[in-house]
Amino acid sequence: MVGFRGTVTQHHAETTVSLPLKGSSNGDSDSTVSLHELVTSIDGLKTGSRFYLAPSLCHGALQTMYIYGGDFSKTFQVYYGRRLIHLEDGGCVSADYVISPPADKDELNKFNELATQNFPGEDWPKLHPRTRYLSESEVAALKEPSSKSTKPLAVLNHGLAGGSHESYVRMIAEGLYNAGFDVVVLNCRGCARTKLTTPELFTGLHTDDLRDFVKLLQHEYPSRPLYAVGLSFGSTILANYLGEEEENSPFVASACLSNPWDMVDSAYHISNGLIGKNLFAESIAGTLARLVKSNRKVLMTNPQFKQNLLEKRKFHSTAEFDALFTAPFHGFQTAYQYYRAASSVNRLLKVQSPLLIINSTDDPVVGVHSIPDKEAEANPYVVLIKTDLGGHLAYVQSDGKNWAINRIVDFFAKVHDTVDESKKVVSDYKPSKSVYDYKLHY
Repeated sequence: MVGFRGTVTQHHAETTVSLPLKGSSNGDSDSTVSLHELVTSIDGLKTGSRFYLAPSLCHGALQTMYIYGGDFSKTFQVYYGRRLIHLEDGGCVSADYVISPPADKDELNKFNELATQNFPGEDWPKLHPRTRYLSESEVAALKEPSSKSTKPLAVLNHGLAGGSHESYVRMIAEGLYNAGFDVVVLNCRGCARTKLTTPELFTGLHTDDLRDFVKLLQHEYPSRPLYAVGLSFGSTILANYLGEEEENSPFVASACLSNPWDMVDSAYHISNGLIGKNLFAESIAGTLARLVKSNRKVLMTNPQFKQNLLEKRKFHSTAEFDALFTAPFHGFQTAYQYYRAASSVNRLLKVQSPLLIINSTDDPVVGVHSIPDKEAEANPYVVLIKTDLGGHLAYVQSDGKNWAINRIVDFFAKVHDTVDESKKVVSDYKPSKSVYDYKLHY
């Protein structure tokens, strides 16, 4: 679709879960609000609402090209303090905590000086702008388990091979930080200049890395309400995690933006569509190839690693890359077998904590048939916002702000301001079980 005036359509169950309001008593129906009512109360999220994007970016492809290729060096200048998280299997991810920006030139000079220190090893690369490693004492302060803070903390999950430095991540990090949330970005293995320490690539099924990090946060901050955002591929990991956790999710609320819910459909969409094939598929695959090349030393210890193919081949799609690396690394015979197993639509009906979903039908990366209308209408914990404009993660308005990201910030702020975060959402909903469940691989 071509245009700059978008329209919102909601998809949700006839009756969504009731959220306890602050000061309410258990069982007091007058002191609850349904998830649908809460979402609808947010400006711009009611069915039929209109929003306006930049007229010069009047197509999903243009929107997406701008969010990935535009110059955001002077905007959304978020500062991070990095902490490495070492996992039980020997793997490593990084957690970038949003920190206060320098107040003056002296503080900026001090930050830049600190940015040259505390590297975990001589061969670790320089970090992205406005990011530095935290000192041992700063990390020790984060590890203090007796903290009584009740300030909400949002965990952000970035897109495929991305990280905290990406413009769309900085947009939501800044928005949530300004709304009173503490924010941390969990960078996947090998991403955002985090070196691989095991010969293993991240996948859509790498939920244990998120799980281990969240358990760490719960230990260090037992009184803090936790929220989560998934962005593109990060939504796949987050939604899979939420479905696995079911009623045990630690998050008060979560949001998924531009999730490729059906990875098979999205792979066909980007590889075979005129726009996706010519503008995005090769670029995304190239990013993955560069990630592997920069970590080839440790990956060479994996017997499935095909060094000769990496050096000689130009990848034209993520499916080509995943067929040679991601799939065999994790025991899948084909890329599409991996996609079928990792598609988060498989687990959406098992999600049992409040979840806001935003997807656009003009997304050049996510196929329109991937958007899970019917699953959202069957799960009372979910509200899906489907728009006809926005592209992939973009939704760029004339002022440079992101419409969808601002709505997620509004959603979290509304939940935090009105909902009793200490109480579990009570619902009779239980996902049905097919008689063939024991035969399914997910």
